[in-house]
Amino acid sequence: MTTETDTPQSLEEARRYVRRKRILYTIVAIWIALSLMWFVIDLADDSSSWWFYWPMLGTGIGVAITAIVLLGIGGLFGVDWERREVDKYLRSREDDPGRQGDVS
Repeated sequence: MTTETDTPQSLEEARRYVRRKRILYTIVAIWIALSLMWFVIDLADDSSSWWFYWPMLGTGIGVAITAIVLLGIGGLFGVDWERREVDKYLRSREDDPGRQGDVS
């Protein structure tokens, strides 16, 4: 079943999205494994205070930033942003009279 939106460009865009999603899932799985490791180490530690949540928090912030960059959560750097930037760039090239004779 193909539709009018199944152009090579939209298929490539879908592949990129799925690839980014797979990368994010891998990063989240690694973060969970590290968090469990820190928790177990903290349990085995003889200290009276809990510390495992500090490295979890720090790396969790990194995972959240990665999610925003990869998937464009909240409209930041997502597919729509990419389209707008490409359109803006193409319009600026069309408006630049010095680039009319350029063949590149």
